[in-house]
Amino acid sequence: MPTAEMPDDWKDYYKEKGRDLPQHKVDPVSDLLQELDNATIAMLNHGGPKIRVDQAFEAVLNHPESTWKRDVLSYRQRVTHYS
Repeated sequence: MPTAEMPDDWKDYYKEKGRDLPQHKVDPVSDLLQELDNATIAMLNHGGPKIRVDQAFEAVLNHPESTWKRDVLSYRQRVTHYS
């Protein structure tokens, strides 16, 4: 949760405890995940090519900063789009 969206009482709690506010860390492959989602939606709902989904899937896995594993990304695909 970005700090700007954090409720004020949570911010006060962190200040009272003398702790730094948590920092939102941007996933380096978030754009690639969005492309994968778009390709999957296009395939399922608009007859888009499966090859585009496969390419987007591999792009997420092959990105140098990606921490995604094939089985976890496959699970995400199933849960997000096929259930």
